[in-house]
Amino acid sequence: MNQLLNFLVTVSIFICSFNLCYAQVSPEAVQNPAQSQSQPLTAERALDESIQFGKQIKIDKIRTAAMTQNGRVKPFATFSRETVLFITGKFKGWGLSPEQLYLTFSASEAAPYAPFIEIRDVALRKKLGFTADKKYFSLADLESSQLEKLAMPIFQKEQDGNKLDENDKKVTEAFSQMNVFRQIALKDHFPAAIDFSWLEKKPEQIVSEKNEISQTASRYLEALKRKDFQFAYATSEKLNEISKSQPTPDLFRHALNKIDVEVWFFDYRPFLLASVVSLIAALLLLLDVTRNKISVRSVFWLFGLTMAPTIIGLVLRVYITRFAPITNMYGTMIWVAFGVTLFSLILFSLYKNAVMSGFMFLGSGLILLLTENIPLVLSPDMDPIVAVLRSNFWLATHVTTITISYAAFTIAMILGNVTLVKVLFNRMESKQIQDFYHYAYRMVQLGCFLLTVGIILGGIWADYSWGRFWGWDPKETWALIADLGFIALLHARYIGWVTPISFLSWLPVAYLLVVMAWYGVNFILAAGLHSYGFSSGGASAVAIFVSAQLLLIGLSMLRRKYFGRVA
Repeated sequence: MNQLLNFLVTVSIFICSFNLCYAQVSPEAVQNPAQSQSQPLTAERALDESIQFGKQIKIDKIRTAAMTQNGRVKPFATFSRETVLFITGKFKGWGLSPEQLYLTFSASEAAPYAPFIEIRDVALRKKLGFTADKKYFSLADLESSQLEKLAMPIFQKEQDGNKLDENDKKVTEAFSQMNVFRQIALKDHFPAAIDFSWLEKKPEQIVSEKNEISQTASRYLEALKRKDFQFAYATSEKLNEISKSQPTPDLFRHALNKIDVEVWFFDYRPFLLASVVSLIAALLLLLDVTRNKISVRSVFWLFGLTMAPTIIGLVLRVYITRFAPITNMYGTMIWVAFGVTLFSLILFSLYKNAVMSGFMFLGSGLILLLTENIPLVLSPDMDPIVAVLRSNFWLATHVTTITISYAAFTIAMILGNVTLVKVLFNRMESKQIQDFYHYAYRMVQLGCFLLTVGIILGGIWADYSWGRFWGWDPKETWALIADLGFIALLHARYIGWVTPISFLSWLPVAYLLVVMAWYGVNFILAAGLHSYGFSSGGASAVAIFVSAQLLLIGLSMLRRKYFGRVA
């Protein structure tokens, strides 16, 4: 999502330089339907008309048309999905699919007056003169507000090379949302994305005359505008065909054969399916009434059913992008969830502990469910990665090794938290403490080994890419701190400084170092040479997790202090 925002902000700056950003929605650009009706067009009526308009659009042909966005060829289904998410904060809504919503923005005369644009920051809404509880606004609302006036100095600040703070980013994001909607309403966005001719030309070589595909795209939108949905449907079929047959640079040609696969991937959402199966498996193994009826063989089947959709999803992402599936935060979350399930399968194979497996299914399922439901923070896009990352060898060694070490630490953290909760309610038996202690110890060993290897591989890659093995970059430093934190626990155990219960209790504390190395450097510090991983959002959710974690640790310590130690 951060790549998309940066791209849109850049586009906005160039548009502003040509004074397009000051253009309001006018009768010449988008005819106001209120002019031809006896009643004024209220926001509610505009929204209702837009929804009714969108429901009449047939999308089965157009959704697999080839489009370009952010340096990648993708199906219109993905193109509209990502654009609608950026504007509205969700992939679909108001009873419309993302394709119908996008085409409604582009062709419905009422759409610019309907509240579709989400302003996500409450303080910004107040600053623009709106009420805090109103979340969605029309293009007309925002163009008549102070949004552009607030954004212009910030764009100048960025052009001057100054770093933007969080409030600045929220303003530029809102302005970019408005500006993208404006481009769609002016019918410039869709034809530009479906026409690939600009990919092989320098900016000064691009001429204003429209070629066949641009003309067909314009005819399609015009047919929708005049509500000739039958002709529009016939045109969409032709548009689909010529979008895939137009001249395409070699760099993008491979994607044309993967259009249908990508549409299937996003339609069926294998990672969401994996999260549901994982949570069901957790329920079956954690409830006594069902666990006692499940055989060891059946537990292995549960692992297989859980891992299958995750593996399918990871393989498809590799097939579509041609890179290892850990190129952004979304990918690393999926990879960690897969690692939790994989390492749990190994533990179950060795120790046959169904209760422990149930807790691991619960953890993996929650990670997948969280990842799939915060796309504005963890973007699932498969856009091209920056040049420094375009090495499948190093992605498949350094990054996968680092992130899967987090899976081992996550298992240890879950075991530690389960112990803290059970101790708090005096429900932990001595044997279970010893079992969890042993499992956690093995996972910390595995995690430290993988993280150490990953750090060394990262140093080799850094020497290859940047000419130095180690430079105390924040990402490097915090990975080392996390590694040393868990190594310290291993040493404390070895020399007898910690009991089994103390070891388990310290694991959630040490895991906070992983949270900082994994999330904090990219989303909070946003500094260093690993800038390609930077993004924003999710700070409140992470703060709640850390606070809850510290509270649980504190309550458990008080419980043990005043009511006696356990084991």
